[in-house]
Amino acid sequence: MSNRQIVIISGKTCSGKTGLAKLLRSQYQFKIIATREILRDHLGKAGDTANREELIAEGIKLDRDTNSKWVAEGVAERIKNLPEEQGVVVDHVSSPDQIEAFRTQFGPNLVHVHLYASTDTLHKRYSNSEGQRKDAPVYEEIDHLTNQAHILKLLNDADVRINTDRTDDRDTLVRVAARLHLFSSPEVRCVDVLVGGQYGSEGKGNIVAYLAREYDVLVRVGGPNAGHTVVSAKGKFIHHLLPSGSGFTAGKLLLGPGMTINVKGLLEEINGLGIGSDRLFIDPQASIIEQDDIDTEQQGVVGAIASTGSGSGSAKARRITHRGNKKTQVLLAQDVPELGPFIASTADQLELAYRNGKSILLEGTQGSLLSLYHGRYPYVTSRDTNVAGCLAEAGISPSRVRKILMVVRTTPIRVANPDGDEGNISGFLKHETSFEIIAKRAGLDPKEVEGAEITSTTKRKRRVGWFEWEQFRRACDLNAPTDIVLTFVDYLSKDNQNARRFEQLDLNTIKFIEELERVAQAPVSLINTRFPKKDDDFRDLRSIIDRRNWNGRSDIR
Repeated sequence: MSNRQIVIISGKTCSGKTGLAKLLRSQYQFKIIATREILRDHLGKAGDTANREELIAEGIKLDRDTNSKWVAEGVAERIKNLPEEQGVVVDHVSSPDQIEAFRTQFGPNLVHVHLYASTDTLHKRYSNSEGQRKDAPVYEEIDHLTNQAHILKLLNDADVRINTDRTDDRDTLVRVAARLHLFSSPEVRCVDVLVGGQYGSEGKGNIVAYLAREYDVLVRVGGPNAGHTVVSAKGKFIHHLLPSGSGFTAGKLLLGPGMTINVKGLLEEINGLGIGSDRLFIDPQASIIEQDDIDTEQQGVVGAIASTGSGSGSAKARRITHRGNKKTQVLLAQDVPELGPFIASTADQLELAYRNGKSILLEGTQGSLLSLYHGRYPYVTSRDTNVAGCLAEAGISPSRVRKILMVVRTTPIRVANPDGDEGNISGFLKHETSFEIIAKRAGLDPKEVEGAEITSTTKRKRRVGWFEWEQFRRACDLNAPTDIVLTFVDYLSKDNQNARRFEQLDLNTIKFIEELERVAQAPVSLINTRFPKKDDDFRDLRSIIDRRNWNGRSDIR
């Protein structure tokens, strides 16, 4: 016997049956089978023009002729070719005998939902809908369920019965979905989170691109003030808003409600990668960056702490300070026509993924010590960049998390100090040095290294320092990573560029990795040996040493 769920709905006219059926279809992909369509089939050509009264009369006749089995039999015939896992909702059944026929036909797969409301509520709903027509009959003439004995039997038989006086269709859906066990269990751990463990530019984009093929859903947080560079055989692509793995998987792409979006930049990325509305879902609550936001930042923090000036921080601040201000409109993603095809609740998409056991990769942006709350103020960004902040922006509960990957580079960087007044700096580096010194020590070409170390967003040069162990441990405290990802190991030794396995790494690099694992109390699971610095580097893109004992699809349920 099939395990397909069959939901039948009973109740008086305007009790909420059709609204519930439509939501089961839109939210949970149930197939709606309307009894009026079965009636029209029985009437043949006459059914095309039959009115409500004629359909009711035909239903009474069929009840008499088939011992009330016609609805159940009609449903059984219509679902023969449906996928086994697809649920069915029948709108509606109108007698206890019809219910009995369904229970005989479908057994324990059947769930009977009865909706009811007060007479005043039913009349009000009718007058606000069909009853507004000048030629509309009174409610009593169109109500299909008037037999009080039948009503009592339906109430007593129902697996779920709901008084809809004080609930709308969505409230009703929640209660019915709970009975149908459609909600995902809170024990499902299917989200892996990747964050930066330093001051940004740790190489997160390339790691996400490498992992993307293993995941069904990619989620991005933050805004265009972070740029993630991805390398492929086709060259480099910089992601400011789309997930960095967008071009490496056919999975869904989600931009959550905490995002700040530059519309022009996002549309350019969408077009550049050929992303369709079947894959990309932008939450309607995401913030839109306006020109005033960019102008505000250009006139303020850019010259003081080398902010990117993207307008992300200003957009967030305006969203807070302009609440309730009728004179000033705050744009959200749902207000932008160009984004219309992509607008959808990302919470619904996430719930669908949890329920179906899909794997999710959440891509954080910037770095742990750039956090507005946990970084060294004022040299911080406009959000919390750690795991907790990224989850909040995406709308994901911490209980969904399976793995936390924290990316660190062998030599932490910050953007170059801003131009202007002496004393302005972009932030603290504990053991500052130069790329020339690092390159010479590793046996690399200093000019190649310096040429490659340009920020993705502002194209500014970077400052660099030796590894900061105290800062690393602080990032571990904030994020509790299950796995460490180490990048730029060629900055320790040029020989690491040719390593394809862990044991081929330089001996001092192996010792460094072992110490990272002791301090983090977590394994270094992925190691990036190099990033392309010139055209010849694109001939061999095997730059990841993968030491994981897991993958994105394993142990999801």
